[in-house]
Amino acid sequence: MSVDHESTLSEGAAADEIRFGDMWARTVPVAFAISIMTAGLVFTKTGRDALFFLEDGLFDLPRAYIGIALLSFPTAALVLGTMRRFGPRATRIAGILAAAALLVGYFLVARPGGGALMTAFFMAVPITFGVLFSLSWLLAADLLDYLPKDRLARPYSAIGAASIAGGIVGGFAARALSMQLQPKWFILLGALCLGIAGLALGVAQLRYPARMAPGTTRDEGMVRPSVRSLRAEPYALLLIAVSVTAALTGVLIEFQFFLAAATSGNDGQQNAALFATLYTALNVGALLVQLLLVPVLQRRLGLAGSLLILPGALVGGAAALLVNSSLLMRSGLRAAEGGLKASIHRSNWEQAFLSLGASSRNFVKLLVDGLGARVGEGVAALILLGWLSFVVRGDLTGQSITWVTYLLAATASIWLFLTTRLRRSLGSVDRAGAATASPAVPLPDT
Repeated sequence: MSVDHESTLSEGAAADEIRFGDMWARTVPVAFAISIMTAGLVFTKTGRDALFFLEDGLFDLPRAYIGIALLSFPTAALVLGTMRRFGPRATRIAGILAAAALLVGYFLVARPGGGALMTAFFMAVPITFGVLFSLSWLLAADLLDYLPKDRLARPYSAIGAASIAGGIVGGFAARALSMQLQPKWFILLGALCLGIAGLALGVAQLRYPARMAPGTTRDEGMVRPSVRSLRAEPYALLLIAVSVTAALTGVLIEFQFFLAAATSGNDGQQNAALFATLYTALNVGALLVQLLLVPVLQRRLGLAGSLLILPGALVGGAAALLVNSSLLMRSGLRAAEGGLKASIHRSNWEQAFLSLGASSRNFVKLLVDGLGARVGEGVAALILLGWLSFVVRGDLTGQSITWVTYLLAATASIWLFLTTRLRRSLGSVDRAGAATASPAVPLPDT
């Protein structure tokens, strides 16, 4: 009997070893693809920003923000409908190929400054890459669905770290190439990266065919949109309010940095070097925070405390800008905001939805991401458009942007206050251990 018992243990260990090896065989292609895709995003944004802010692009930036706000939700709905009709795997590959073709077209017509065409491409980059990253992370969920949930943290964290590492490599490469290549060539490099990422994802899909889980429905967990359902969930209204103020704050930080870059007197290659350095610093900071600080902060501060870090840091950063408003200081604030958002804030924010009832969670998540964030971005864009149209009127000479810093400090303070209001509900999540059990999924700052 002891021999049989030992044999059983040996077979179980062998099965675990096979499952462990299979887990990483499924994880590595997705991690590689997302890392290459992130590098492509860095290349594309470096070329896009270096061109857009050379001449009059800054005056079209608020219109671009408004366009992004208006188009993000319909784009997500279109992709969701395509997935339901053709399946996520076909949609994923078709989406990557279409995005790569879009970037090739962008490369062929790219020129310095703004205008209708360049503004449309400026808008297309975050919208397109946001969809592609979502589809790629869905493949990770598809390939790893056989694992128990308590074993998902390691592969998900590995994919997240690979994503940030891809941004670092892309940033260093863009910085090294900035003095050899004209900005538009970085857009072509972005298209090449998408092609490589699509190939890796396609190979993974062919190697591991999809499995339909029995007894599941597409709309499981969704509820019908209604004002009454929101009234019954005051916590959901608070999440939407936090999302609005966070998005508004993010646009103000990005705008004041773009404004400083546009008025710095840099040429195209100098702008490319500046943006490449920024995106490198952003990803390096995100990786360091993810590896060194996130576990400690989550253990000591919990979910509620960790969510206070980003708005608290931005309040302090806005105060520092009132003392020193140099391009270096504004670049540092932009890098800090993006780095903290991509590391500790994103993973904790996703867990904030665990306090909602299961029947309303998906609906509220859709409202928060698809409506709340877009409203915040739209409000910020309208404010900036009014200032550029009625105050600046085409001439930035002698214009003070101190008011942007004061508004940034105010919105970050409101964000910090609203987050403190979440503490009571988030405390139940901390006590249940969800903050440590849920895998961190840092997404690139698109």
